[in-house]
Amino acid sequence: MNEREKAVAALLLQGCEDREIAMRLHMAKRTVKAYMNRMFVRHGITGGIKRVKLAAILYRAELCTEDHH
Repeated sequence: MNEREKAVAALLLQGCEDREIAMRLHMAKRTVKAYMNRMFVRHGITGGIKRVKLAAILYRAELCTEDHH
């Protein structure tokens, strides 16, 4: 993940909606959606409640990374 994706992911994990993420990171809402879609594809998320699935995957990955430090 690049730095912007990490920033989007961090705000997603804090429960922010796309509009709030866009405001905080000074980017267009459609740019946030593009980052989200890229992460959905990368993690094989195709249907259902995609934001929740992505947040769960990112949260678990974060926990696993912390365990190894």
